[in-house]
Amino acid sequence: MSDRAAEIETWEALCSPECAALRARAAEADPSDVTAVARLRKKHSAELVRAALHLAEARRKLVRKWSGEPPAHDLVADPEGAEMASGSLASAHKAARFARTLPAQRVWDLCCGIGADAAGLVRAGMDVVAVDRDPLRAWMAQRNAGCGVRAGDVGSLLESGELGEDCFHLDPSRRDDAGRRIRYELLTPGPEFIEKICRERTGAVKLPPGINRGTGEVDPPPGEIEYISERGRMTQAVLWTADLARHEVSATMLRPGCNAESIAGEPDGEHACPWADIEDTAWVHTADPCVERAGLLHELCARARTGLAHPGTGLLCADERSDDPMLSAFRVRAVMAWRREKVRDWLRANEGGLVEIKTRGKAADTDKEQKALRGDGGTPFTVFVLRFGQAVRAIIAERA
Repeated sequence: MSDRAAEIETWEALCSPECAALRARAAEADPSDVTAVARLRKKHSAELVRAALHLAEARRKLVRKWSGEPPAHDLVADPEGAEMASGSLASAHKAARFARTLPAQRVWDLCCGIGADAAGLVRAGMDVVAVDRDPLRAWMAQRNAGCGVRAGDVGSLLESGELGEDCFHLDPSRRDDAGRRIRYELLTPGPEFIEKICRERTGAVKLPPGINRGTGEVDPPPGEIEYISERGRMTQAVLWTADLARHEVSATMLRPGCNAESIAGEPDGEHACPWADIEDTAWVHTADPCVERAGLLHELCARARTGLAHPGTGLLCADERSDDPMLSAFRVRAVMAWRREKVRDWLRANEGGLVEIKTRGKAADTDKEQKALRGDGGTPFTVFVLRFGQAVRAIIAERA
């Protein structure tokens, strides 16, 4: 029996009803506690205990990103697979575009990992075949998504012609041997494979959220790049090709219990934004990170009728609060040169309590300043410490 086949056999045993107690105890155990691990090994093999601890760690990671079906506590995954998997919000969002454009068609989920995207596609009514070169991950995908699976090399599958004209979702490996996020040209499978599969059929390629055309050694193929944030954090970019592409670039904000919010257009620098004077503004707003990442801040300024305070600040100013869902609003209370003592005096004079520091470009040490500026009052404040050219300014505001 091969090593991977033996691992699959171990995981199958772990997921059986007979090992329910082991799974529960492993979920409560501290993997660094030698005594706790030894107690688990009194009744079970070292391989089974190791898999149980890995499953428990993976589910802890998935709870933070997965609220779909199946629930996170029922997903089968190893820690690395959990880290690389799409969150439930992005999985459902991408699957919805497939279902609207290509209802009920076959989708090959290539490099499927633990099957998070496959699960979304299955729930959206697509006919899914998940493929991964790792037999254990393919097995996990089948358990999690309930779809057909293949264990094998996606390059060979493409060369054989078996994909035909079916559409695809591709999730290349985005980490190197040290676990770091890597550039587009270092993805596995790489640009040559991505170019070929995108040229021949309709599909989607999951990319690192830092991807941008014109900045690396190789550009992604033609198509729409959609930058996606989940719960206020950038998580992925998606290259949509052929029938699935709608715009040059788009930005989508996903939050639990809310409809997706999107903006689209042609990416442009901050010079396309209207400007506003921070001294004369009553409200400042920060955009969801997907908007800036997509280069669409100018589109959001036009939609929300705001102006940019200064290049690189990300602050959008207005006389009135904007209710645009992709903006967070703050009522401006004071604007001054950044000096800790001066800001602290103002906060104390205005019943300041908890203080949130927002900064860029290391204009201030966030943790240090939050502690230094915290007061005994009952009013929480947000202090933006930002560079305006050579000067560093503090904008004291209340979050709406």
